[in-house]
Amino acid sequence: MNKLFKFFLLMISHFLLISLPVLAIYSFFKMRKQGVNIKDNLQHISQHYFFTFLFHGWNGNRSVMIHAISLGEVDAAMNLIDSFEFKIQSNVILTVTSIQAYKKIKNNNITVLFFPFDSLIHQFLFVCRFNIKKAIIIEHDFWPNFLAVMNLLRREVMVLNGHISDKTMYYLGSACYREVMFHPIKNVYVQTDVLQKKLSHIMPDVNISVAPSYKLPLNLHIQDIENISTERKILTISNFHLSEIDTVNIFLSTLNGLDYKILLVPRHIHSFDDFILALENTYKDQVQVVSECSDVENVLSDIVFVKAYGVLDEIYSISHASIVFGSFDSSLKGHSLFEPLLYGSMVYYGPYFSSQTYMDELLHCFIPNIRHDIDSICQQIEMLTTQDRILIYNGFVNAVGEEKDILIGHFKDVERWIKTERLR
Repeated sequence: MNKLFKFFLLMISHFLLISLPVLAIYSFFKMRKQGVNIKDNLQHISQHYFFTFLFHGWNGNRSVMIHAISLGEVDAAMNLIDSFEFKIQSNVILTVTSIQAYKKIKNNNITVLFFPFDSLIHQFLFVCRFNIKKAIIIEHDFWPNFLAVMNLLRREVMVLNGHISDKTMYYLGSACYREVMFHPIKNVYVQTDVLQKKLSHIMPDVNISVAPSYKLPLNLHIQDIENISTERKILTISNFHLSEIDTVNIFLSTLNGLDYKILLVPRHIHSFDDFILALENTYKDQVQVVSECSDVENVLSDIVFVKAYGVLDEIYSISHASIVFGSFDSSLKGHSLFEPLLYGSMVYYGPYFSSQTYMDELLHCFIPNIRHDIDSICQQIEMLTTQDRILIYNGFVNAVGEEKDILIGHFKDVERWIKTERLR
């Protein structure tokens, strides 16, 4: 049965290989619709579909590949990479799938490439071109042909900061699925004891351990007290998806009556033109759309839609409270809960945050009475004072400091695993 499944997988892979030009054209127009410029678009397509990674310079050394799907995973990966000694850093291949993640990290002193199309041919050439001896998957992005090639070449794979969805957990109940997807993976580090117990029951032959979230802000320091203690008059609704628009509207109808400016920062900025029109029809002159946030505090409108990427840090630093979406739809898994707190903003979020379970557990250590329903969140925001926000920020700093030592020790364990077959 396993051989039959692998043969079926191989046939699908080769069918998709024949369809590469069609897939590339579709990808190009999809990215253009999302506002990606032509240069970045073509660079992604050429590396992902058409083997231009073969022409990328490499020193011939044995490498360790670290795969981080998008922005959040890249932040986690960089915490790990920064902890390595220089010799290992210089032999890291960091792969990403999103253009935003690539642009964020491409100027660092490490090799960054788009993850190639998941066919056996692409993956075999990629692994051999960069002499990849070990690979690390950050969180959850599993590709069957990549894992099949690593298994064929007897290379090792480790999953770090693991988040395994309920859907994947269901599939892992199949021995056939585990054989194909997890065979070269012998070590998995997850963020919570609950997930460790679930996986250990399903995969008793895999070493499953617990480590703190890789997204911990390891360089955290007490911000300038004037910035933290200044009264802030902005509320932020961030990272919302199209499927959560109804919930955004409910929050707006309640919070718009408070004495705050409301900033709306969606997850995918080019998907909300109809929503912006609906806002303008409902709130008239109260709504303004901006493409940057350098002077957003002085915008006169009560509701500001921010149509820009890479601005959340700046926005959180001026926000009294932030509601992090991606957590109000059961099909979603949540987004980073640490980012608002890092910049002194109180954080609220919905009931669906399976990818943020570790963060939720940590927040419960210093935030009393965390609630996830709309009415309770609105009530807590209305009652939140600047002094409350300062106390919670200080609790956050202390909690991160305690977890930081554990995480740094874990990074050393990963470095030792890499060194078991030393990089030349």
